[in-house]
Formats: sequence, C-alpha cells, structure tokens
Amino acid sequence: MKKVIFFILFTIVSIPTLSACWDTREVNDLAIAVALGIDKSEDKGYTVSVQILNPSEVASQTAGGGSGYDTPVTTYTSSGKILFEAIRKLTQQTPRKLYLAHLRIIVIGEEVAKEGIYNAIDFLSRDPELRTDFYIIVSKDSKAEDVLRILTNIEKLPANKLYESLEASSDAWAVTGKVNLNDLLNDIVSEGKQPVLTGIKIKGDPKIGTSPDNVQSIYPKAELVYDGMAAFRNNKLVGWLDEEESKGLNYVKGTVKSTLIVTDMNDGQVGIELLKSSAEIIPHFDVGSTPTIEVKITGEANIGEVNTNLDLLKDHVFSELEKKTNEKIKDNITSAIEKAQKEYKADIFGFGDKIHKEDPKKWEEIKTNWTEIFPTIQVEVKVDIKIRRTGTITNPFHNELSEE
Repeated sequence: MKKVIFFILFTIVSIPTLSACWDTREVNDLAIAVALGIDKSEDKGYTVSVQILNPSEVASQTAGGGSGYDTPVTTYTSSGKILFEAIRKLTQQTPRKLYLAHLRIIVIGEEVAKEGIYNAIDFLSRDPELRTDFYIIVSKDSKAEDVLRILTNIEKLPANKLYESLEASSDAWAVTGKVNLNDLLNDIVSEGKQPVLTGIKIKGDPKIGTSPDNVQSIYPKAELVYDGMAAFRNNKLVGWLDEEESKGLNYVKGTVKSTLIVTDMNDGQVGIELLKSSAEIIPHFDVGSTPTIEVKITGEANIGEVNTNLDLLKDHVFSELEKKTNEKIKDNITSAIEKAQKEYKADIFGFGDKIHKEDPKKWEEIKTNWTEIFPTIQVEVKVDIKIRRTGTITNPFHNELSEE
C-alpha cells in the first residue's frame, strides 16, 4: 500500500515537468515571417524586407468576413551592416519578435546578386530556427523590397503566390527552377557546378501594386511574374537566361517533368505535350586531351493541339513531328550551352561535377583550370522524344468541315 501511495505522489509531482517544452513560445508573442527580401543599403550594408503574417486578417478573409479589404500581411524594412543586424533592428518597428521558421520565399535583390550572395546567405545557413524548404529567387530589374510590397489575387498571401507559382511553372512549363537553401549551398560549394536561381519581375505599375485596388480589380495593374533564370559564377550574378534557354538548362539538369513544345509545320502549328523526360550527362576522356560531354535526352509526349491539316494516321507525319520536336528541344539546349560557355563562362549544368564523379583522378588534373576549360569543351546533344498518343481524337475535327 505504501508503494502505491508513493507512486501516486511521484506521478502528481512529475506531471508539471512534462506538460510543456522549456523553450515554447506562444503564437501571440511572435511575428511570423512568410517572405524575406535582401537588398543593398546606401551605406553598403543590407536592407532587409520582411513580410509578416496578419493571422486575424487571413482568418477573416478565409471565412468570408469583413466588408472591406485589409491586407493579410505587413512588410517592414530595416538596414544594418550585416544581415543579422538588420533583422534584429526590426524589433524597433514590430511589436513582436521575428519568427523565421515559416518562411516560404526569399528574394535576393539583383544588386546583391551581382555583388555576391555568400554573405547574404551565411546567416540563413546558421540560424537554427530556419527550415530549408523555402525557395530562393532573384528580383529582376527591381529591388526585393518592391517585389514583397506587391499585393496579389487568388493567393492572398503574396509569399504563397510566389511559392505556388514557382512550383506550378516548374512542374508544368519547365522554365523556372525550384531551389531551396540546401540546393543553393550544394551548388556553391561544388567544385564543378555553378548556381542558378529563378528571376522574378514586376509587370505593371509597382506603386499601384501596393494598393488594395490592385486586388479588387478583375485586371490587376501590377503582377509578379517569373522571368528567366539567373546564372552565377563564383557566387556572383553574371547574366540571365531567357525562357527558351532556361528550358534548355532544365532539360540538361533532368528537372523537366512536363512542358509544351510548339512545333511549326507548313500550314500551322502542333502543340506537343511532353509527359516525362530524363537526362544523362556522359563525359568522354581521351588520353592527353580535354574531356568532351555527351548529353542524352529521352522521353515521351502526346499531341495536345493541332492547328494544321495533317493526317495523323500516316506514319510519316508522326515521324516528322518527332523530328521537329527533337530539333526544337535540341535548339533550346544548344542555345543555353552556348550562352553559358561564350558569354558567362559558368558551368551551370554541372558538367565538371559529373566529371568529378566519373573520374576523380582526371578531375584533380583539370579542376584548377576548369573555369578556362569549360568554355572550350565540345558538347554533343542527342534528343530522342517519342510521341505516343494523339489525345481523345485522331485528326483535327476541322478537317471534316466543308469550306463555305
């Protein structure tokens, strides 16, 4: 009986110590940041812009409450000699301590990217509160602060809009790249691969974009649009890839899940929907010579739209469509490689990294001169996409229409 009483008393005394974590912080005590912008300040330090969630407004808008429009986020800015200082100085403006664990997107200003991103991401890689599942992008022709001030439709949280649009465009259009913090750090420290980040620009009037009027109109006056990809060399932005070149880069990296190839025929266009693709980078080594690279792209596609009078039941028509589709993909890849080699001299494809993995001894011989070697290597591109199906109909229905 004494043992039972002792056990009960011990349990009662122990329960309070197990009821909570020692470092628990209440949500009401935190300013939850969903987006972070990094720009250069006038004194050569950093200006940080933070998009902070307003939970009450998000809840009321989700529930359909409220007669007007109150912004679901508030953006604060602060400057400091280093990024950490700028973030801590935000406490002079926000009523709560900044909480970065729920970041969705980080926007690096173009000026910061050109100067170098090492210092900008050092703090991000050290902060134990940060998860690494947010995406990192670069503002194009504007400051990161301006990007974070634009209000958006459909997705009320601008950070969510940026996050979801990046995922959708990467999966369905293949001209953007989803790069998180771990991806970026791996590319930076890699001896044979340079980083690439997706670009974001403001389409329209940035001033109107900060007003609620922008999201209360059927046709917004300002929108956030992804535009090309930023190529880096030695941690610095050296130039941009356009839409077709960005798609070519993603083909080589093997990140294309699906996209559309518009193929020109004699009397119109055919839309080819790429359903899946894979990429293989094969280094070739000849004794005493510079390595050569072979890139193989394979995959399957369907016919998604036909604006011609083609007879899709004929075998030679399928063969011609496949040939033209493969040529279009090869042109995209070749354009991206030529720009990377001739203009930027940046191995954004990871050819050097592949050589390192395939032949470490050979890589040891050439790695110190890889920046000079990369622009001179020969790259052979082979594309083999097979068109499997024509969709739910065979020939275009307009072939059956009589001319009036």
